[in-house]
Amino acid sequence: MFRLLFLVLLTAFPARADLFNERTFTLSNGMKVIVVENRRAPVVTHMIWYKTGSIDDPAGKSGVAHLLEHMMFKGTKTVPDGEFSKIVARNGGEENAFTSYDYTAYYQNIARDRLELVMFLESDRMKNLRFDERDFAPELEVVREERLMRTENNPSALLAEKRNAALWGEHPYGRPVIGFRQELPTLTPADIRAFYKKHYTPDNAILVVAGDIDADELKPLAEKYYGRIPPSRKAVAKRQFPISVPAKTKIEFSHPLAHVRTVSRTFPAPSYTGDGNPYAYAVLAEVLDAEPSGPMHAKLTETKKATAVSAYYNGFALDKGSFTLFAAAADGTDLTDIEAVFDKGFSIRRKDVEKAKKRLVSGMEFLTDDPQTTANVLGKAAVLGLDASVLEQWPEKIAAVTLEDVRAAWKKLMSSPFVTTFLTPEKKQ
Repeated sequence: MFRLLFLVLLTAFPARADLFNERTFTLSNGMKVIVVENRRAPVVTHMIWYKTGSIDDPAGKSGVAHLLEHMMFKGTKTVPDGEFSKIVARNGGEENAFTSYDYTAYYQNIARDRLELVMFLESDRMKNLRFDERDFAPELEVVREERLMRTENNPSALLAEKRNAALWGEHPYGRPVIGFRQELPTLTPADIRAFYKKHYTPDNAILVVAGDIDADELKPLAEKYYGRIPPSRKAVAKRQFPISVPAKTKIEFSHPLAHVRTVSRTFPAPSYTGDGNPYAYAVLAEVLDAEPSGPMHAKLTETKKATAVSAYYNGFALDKGSFTLFAAAADGTDLTDIEAVFDKGFSIRRKDVEKAKKRLVSGMEFLTDDPQTTANVLGKAAVLGLDASVLEQWPEKIAAVTLEDVRAAWKKLMSSPFVTTFLTPEKKQ
């Protein structure tokens, strides 16, 4: 789901300046509010985006931001443990949350006439969350089990941790969002409480509501439920990320649960929030990833070296982005043969660039039909410091990318440090 949403964020914007028709206002406590009216159905998506994620985990305490996300469902003095989700469900809604490196978000999809209910629930846990040891211990165990299932028993996830550590070094992007296995047992209720008090404040949050409501209707509700929460009143220090300059590294990893042999190569790349030309990297990924005409498919799948290939650009990040090449090796192919293809590189043709640009700006005319997608797109951009105008100019920026831009992006990647990974099944003794 989230990969699809990310692709929508990258590719889905028709070339018109009034795509969202969003309205914004700021409460007296500093909380930004974004409203997108959509009267197609009597439903709304209500999202709170906090400008914090695992990048803010204290040193040696990886996993704090993610564990706090779990604790947010443990109750307050008003709403008992476990009742948040039950109340939303009883009222016909659905809800969830997610933590990333750069942000944490909570959302509810619900009928318009139940919006005030979820605003009460969400604002209540923004200021009144409970941190009892009886709640903390079992939830920490849940997270440890989650890591066991999703990471320890997933060879690709374990290898991704090793890759990120090599690629980013001391940068927070080098730590897993869920936390390192050896650090999770050291977390305490005091760690979670301190993180909550520092980061879960209205002036560090963005409220996005999309659906059957307009700004004039929402504003008094926002003031009633969120406007009364005191801000942190502390100056927010600008994050200073450590500079990561990885060497060209290869990681070979075997695991008994691995069933497919794979090769990947990941480079640091410019992001949409930094310098450089991120639009050229978006087009480059589309060129390389194109099936069946793309150069990766021509050199790897058509030659029977690989059964699947892909290129992926992640440019929506507070600091640097990343660019990844991936191939699943065919039987009989030595992984070094695929590595050699990556080393040699790919030819970028004008006709492929033009086709890629057209694909990137077409076919998604109904983005704003779905309030949840709209709220996700606008919220993710806003929490990274990008406003809707950046998104609405995206097709224009893509259209302006030239063959020379794409070739320059590829040349820069090829001369940059990168991490190559080999994943293989563990040989039976």
